[in-house]
Amino acid sequence: MKDTDVEVVPDKIGSPINFKIILVISCLVLGFHFLVNYLADLDVYSSSSDALIYGFSMLIPVSVSAFAFSTSRRYSGTLVYSKAYVMLGIAFLLMFLAELTYFIYEQILDLDPYPSIADVFFFVFYPMIVLYLIINLRFFAPKISKSGLAIIIGMPIVVTLTYVYLTISDFGSFDFYYGIIFVATASITLGLAIHTAKIFRGGLIGTAWLILLLGIIINVVGDVWYYYLEVIGEYTLGDPVNLCWYLSYLLILYALYKHKKAL
Repeated sequence: MKDTDVEVVPDKIGSPINFKIILVISCLVLGFHFLVNYLADLDVYSSSSDALIYGFSMLIPVSVSAFAFSTSRRYSGTLVYSKAYVMLGIAFLLMFLAELTYFIYEQILDLDPYPSIADVFFFVFYPMIVLYLIINLRFFAPKISKSGLAIIIGMPIVVTLTYVYLTISDFGSFDFYYGIIFVATASITLGLAIHTAKIFRGGLIGTAWLILLLGIIINVVGDVWYYYLEVIGEYTLGDPVNLCWYLSYLLILYALYKHKKAL
């Protein structure tokens, strides 16, 4: 397959968003959340609830990783897609390792997983996503407009300030500074994703990028929410914040499917 066969953004969208799939994903996530919390309320089944949460939390990112690597192999030898999807595959492989390490700390070693080695994997996830976005941007839109630059710089500022506003009562604490590092880094992916989605808007893979952007937005919301909960000491394994991550990863998986199908 030649580079020119796959690395040109056509003029029109290849296929629209299938909202039935979005609905199924949303129902799956909500149904799973209610199931594990129902089991958690039954003391005898609380361990089953934890096992389901950890299993689901590891299954989704490793599935995204496998699909990303598969897509990369399909476009092996191209200038952009192969490299980009390797970065995305590595990102979600790191997320899987983060969830696995979190599980080992809490369920096997009976240690507090926050903070822990798992956070190293969680943190490196973001630079990999950034690299994925930058590889696409450098190939398709190496010149950044003023509006694009404003989005790339502005979104991290807005998201980080939102986190600071929510946690200002704990200003100066370890959790406050620890959380702000992760939130600020995660928000960089949001600015880049919005700019990239604008570049691909209306193209053959514009739909895929729109879904991907939605997934990244939900992921950032989940991250800000999570670190806020950690600051105030109220995060639990069955917290609704998990819905953000489940939904985010499944939407990104759907976006990858749309991208692979469109090209």
